[in-house]
Formats: sequence, structure tokens, C-alpha cells
Amino acid sequence: MWRLFFLRIWFSVNLVLAGLLSFLELAVQLDDVGKGSYNSSDAVLYVALTLPDRMMDLAPPSALLGSIITLGLLSKNLELLAMLASGISIQRVGWALAKPALLTLLALLLGAQFVIPSLEQTAWTLRETALSESGTILPRGDFWTRSGRRFINLRTSREHGAQAADIYEFDEGNRLTRYIHARETKIGPQGEWVLRGVREDTITDQGVAVREIPQLAIPGLLTSKEAVQLVLPPQSLSLTELARVIGNQEKRGENPGRYRLALWQKLSLPVMTGAMIMISLPFVCRSPRSSSLGWLIVVGAVIGVAFFFLNQILGYAGLIFQIPPAWTTLVPALAVLAGGVFLTRSIP
Repeated sequence: MWRLFFLRIWFSVNLVLAGLLSFLELAVQLDDVGKGSYNSSDAVLYVALTLPDRMMDLAPPSALLGSIITLGLLSKNLELLAMLASGISIQRVGWALAKPALLTLLALLLGAQFVIPSLEQTAWTLRETALSESGTILPRGDFWTRSGRRFINLRTSREHGAQAADIYEFDEGNRLTRYIHARETKIGPQGEWVLRGVREDTITDQGVAVREIPQLAIPGLLTSKEAVQLVLPPQSLSLTELARVIGNQEKRGENPGRYRLALWQKLSLPVMTGAMIMISLPFVCRSPRSSSLGWLIVVGAVIGVAFFFLNQILGYAGLIFQIPPAWTTLVPALAVLAGGVFLTRSIP
């Protein structure tokens, strides 16, 4: 019965934390209202559609707080003391909490594969389409990618906000043979890239031939789906989509570090959740009769939030120092899990 109570507490804490982050995200989105056709209703819809993804990311710290509150209430009512006195080990109590939590998290991972990505991608597509005056979804800012022997640089023009493009084409000897600059770029219905305001430089042994044309269509750069996947944050892709993008970028000779990190962050969620539940046991069970529930909640909140941000920092630091994402995501979680097991076994 108390395991169901733990799940309710965990879900409630998760919803509150995700709601707070959603409120902050709404404030950020409201700053973009008025750009293109983006309005306040679009901002609210975007935040609502991305709420499930935030809830999944906050599952580990929510599990920590949920287990502390559950064990604290059991301790306050002397139920925890009665269980320990009857011979039930602390490890068994921890497993009783972890089992329904991990089963729930496995269900969330299925959602991360089949449900949450579609909501997240719908939110981003609606947002980017509304913000884009041309209705074309292409990466914003300064962005580089590769397609065969072509290197593509996309950037937002300061003059009119359209996606300008520079395309560098090399031969088999890695010599530049063609350079194209376009003031505006969009993807056509057949997946071709439609360039407008084009200057094309063709480089041969005889010299450089320059021509300016109003519009040029180039097939075979990136499909519309591939372009959208490049726009979307890696966290919004499903597990199979992440694996596909990683494979495609490796074939193009690009570094898929951000996508590997997102993949391992999703895969490590069960381990992190189990670690958070295990680390909660020493706080409550060392002195089940004298522990202050309010103080335990404060300590748990600090630890949970600190671990959440530390995990994010380590992940992106690993990208900078080229540390495999499996190490930066799993090692901290396993270290916390081992520490929780050690402290739990040391309880008299």
C-alpha cells in the first residue's frame, strides 16, 4: 500500500517541479511573441507539449524527494520503526521503493520512444514555423554540416532574418571546385534546396567563372526530415532517431557528440533514479524516530537539484574534453548508487 503512496508522492513532486520549470520556460517563450506569426497561444501550446519531456528529465530528483517524504511519513507514524523491528532489512525497504519506480521509469522510456518525441517535435515545428517568415525550418544562428563532398554553412541574415547559405564543393583531391552563396534558402516539396539571390563561383584550371542568378535548385543536400532533425534539440529525438542521426553524422565525417550525450542521458535514467532512491535511505533510516521531515526534504531538494545540474554540467564538459558520454552519464550515477549502498549497509 505504501509503495502506491510513494508513486503518488513521486508523481506529485515531479509535476510540481516540472510545473515550475514550465513557468520559467513560458517566460522565455513570451519574449519571442510578436516575431513572425508567433503569439501567446503558440507559447502556451509549446510549453504544454514539452511538459512530458521535462517530467522525464526530472524523474531522478523527484524520486529522491518522493522517497524521502514517503519514508519520513512512515517514520513519523512509527511504521518504519515497526518494519525494521520486525526484521525487514533497510535494503529490502529500498528495493520495495525502487521496484515500482523502475517499472514506472521503463514505461516512461517507452514513452520517450513513441510518445514524448512526437509531442516535442510538434512543439518545435510549430514554434519554428511561426517564427520563420518564409515558413522554412532550417537551423538558426551559424551552423555547419556536410553532404558528400559539399560543406554547407547556414546562418541567419542580420538584414532580413532569412537563412543565408554558403556551399563549398570539393573534388576527390580536396580542391575547391565550386562556391555558392545564397541570400535566402528554403527546402522545396521534393527535398531539393531552393537558393535565391545566388552567386556561383566555378573554379577550374583556367580560372574562376562567376555568375549571378536569381534562383537555383540543388538536389541531394539534406532532406526536409534531416534538416528538421538538425533543428530539433537532441533531447527531443527518440532513441531510434538518435541512433539514426548518430550513424548519418558518422558517415558524413561529423562529430555526433551532442546526440550521443542525449542518447546516454535517456538510457541512464533508470540508473540515476535507482541511485537517488538508494541515497535517500541513509537520511531517514539512520535515526527514524528523530529525523525532522522538513529538514530531510530541504536536504533532499538540495541534493537532487545539485545532482541534476551536476549531471548536465558533466555531460557538456565531456563534450568539450571529448570524454565518452557513457562515462559522463553513467559513472556519476553509479558512484552515487555505490555511495548509497555503502551508507545503507553501515546503518546499525
